[in-house]
Amino acid sequence: MENISSISPIINNYDAFILDLWGVVHDGSQLYPGVGNTLHAIRKAGKKIVFLSNAPRRSGSVASVLTQLGIGQELYDHIVSSGEVGYHWLRTGSAPWGKRYYLIAAQKDAGLLDDLDFEEVAAIENADFILNLGFGTDEQTTEDFSAILHSSVKLSIPMLCLNPDLEVIKITGERYPCAGAIAKKYVAIGGKVEWFGKPYPAVYESAYKVFGNIDKKKILAVGDSLETDIPGAKYFGVDSALVTGGILKDYNADEIKEMCRKLELCPNYILPNFGS
Repeated sequence: MENISSISPIINNYDAFILDLWGVVHDGSQLYPGVGNTLHAIRKAGKKIVFLSNAPRRSGSVASVLTQLGIGQELYDHIVSSGEVGYHWLRTGSAPWGKRYYLIAAQKDAGLLDDLDFEEVAAIENADFILNLGFGTDEQTTEDFSAILHSSVKLSIPMLCLNPDLEVIKITGERYPCAGAIAKKYVAIGGKVEWFGKPYPAVYESAYKVFGNIDKKKILAVGDSLETDIPGAKYFGVDSALVTGGILKDYNADEIKEMCRKLELCPNYILPNFGS
């Protein structure tokens, strides 16, 4: 693990970058300082960029947020979201379940499958699977889903989780739980979960297709999570850079290195912020 103060000195070491969004580029409502300049520098050097997000929504929706934040399409080659990859998995009939789903999601994400031949049901007893996109409100906790999850286990209903993140953090420090926390609880009580998103391979394979024939040794994945970003890069066989100013902002350098050791993770680089 090499400590670096910014991404700039290593840009020319790579031909392509897989960039996390929340915690690296933005916090859902604002960009991290200096991010725009960093993206311009990477593009000026002729490098490819794919944003790889655990957002449980279509890539077009992710692009709209980036545009609103001032990140235009000239600054990246493609967006791969866990919601997009999961959507196409269902669209192609790859799921070994039926067409009826029980939805766990915020209202803004509720329409993910509206143009597919799937039916949302109100009663878990009528569902073939649970579609878990995340918490309905910021105030909800995993305990609010305890009853429905226990009922689902008894009925042997599988869950499709399209955001493996456990939580996200705002620049101001507030933390909010994500769909992964609900899925983790479901697994703990005996439920079966199909996951799409980092650290699982399908999203990395989708990103890699954009890069064409670029050697994996020339790809750098940048993220802020030791649960998803860094393990995903490790499993996929690409270098990684851990940004400590996102989800890990409350930990000091020694604590972060100890977490890496316990998790048997060794990011190639550690830096405070992607935009620094």
